[in-house]
Amino acid sequence: MSVRNAALVALVIGAVLYVFGFSFPTFPPVSVKAEALACVGGYIDDAGHCSKETVFPITNSLITTLIVDVLLVLLVLFGAKNLMVPRGFQNFIELVVGSLHDFAVGVDKKNVAKFFPFVATAFLLILLSNFIGLFPGAGSIGLCQKVTDPARIEAMEKKVIKPTKFDSLPIQCDHHEHEELVPFLRAPTADLNMTLALALISVILIEYFGLKALGLEYLTRFFNFREGPMFTVIGFIELLSEFIRIISFAFRLFGNIFAGEVVLIVMGYLFPYMLPLPFYAFEVFVSLMQAVIFSVLTLVFMAMATQAHGGGHDEHEAAAH
Repeated sequence: MSVRNAALVALVIGAVLYVFGFSFPTFPPVSVKAEALACVGGYIDDAGHCSKETVFPITNSLITTLIVDVLLVLLVLFGAKNLMVPRGFQNFIELVVGSLHDFAVGVDKKNVAKFFPFVATAFLLILLSNFIGLFPGAGSIGLCQKVTDPARIEAMEKKVIKPTKFDSLPIQCDHHEHEELVPFLRAPTADLNMTLALALISVILIEYFGLKALGLEYLTRFFNFREGPMFTVIGFIELLSEFIRIISFAFRLFGNIFAGEVVLIVMGYLFPYMLPLPFYAFEVFVSLMQAVIFSVLTLVFMAMATQAHGGGHDEHEAAAH
């Protein structure tokens, strides 16, 4: 059977299932904040958040981050095994890392050995974090939490609940009893805490490499009082741009991944069979591009940070040789 015929058959089956009531009974809850699964030293309050006395909240994005970390470790262990004769999956890993390394050499051949470990790690971490949120079960399998907050109950009662064939299944949350799904897994990059942490680490390393390469001369980019008032103003704008860079890094990644999840939820609610597939493919592309954009921008900013203002550092270094 060709791909076209298979897609047509799947579309017909999906339409039949949809007509007979196999669909979402109500629009699934969408939370900007990662949902708490447990609260160390505290409890989950009526609003679904950890109480104030909580020492450490355990959220679904944290669980997924730990899974991604384990996958990265396994990736390194199996990808670096028997490098003399790479085969199968190792060839694929070598292709990805090699292509990224070749690009990094093209950006800054001199400092690639310093920059590449973090850039490659960030790329793989973000890529796996983005992809794991697209796996079946992420965001759809979890606990049925009883909602007790009056405001949330009122909001739930205003929703139109369509009777479906899923209502009789024991694994379905009962919306009539004010139960709400709290997923076990959530894409780490759909949590602003994760993207903000990555952005802070990235910008801190950019400043570190700049200071290490140029010394105190690096600070003249931001505090330039020797070349007139115009350069002083430009320096302050450069300093402001460093802080804006943190916001840009964090919200670009978070916004694209979270918005993609919301789009898939909306499409799945409107027509859960076949319609989400083009959007699903688009989100796979977006997930890849966001990992590339974050790592490439970090690499470029690191390379720029090591270049002296006006080329003075390079001239002194050339004169020394």
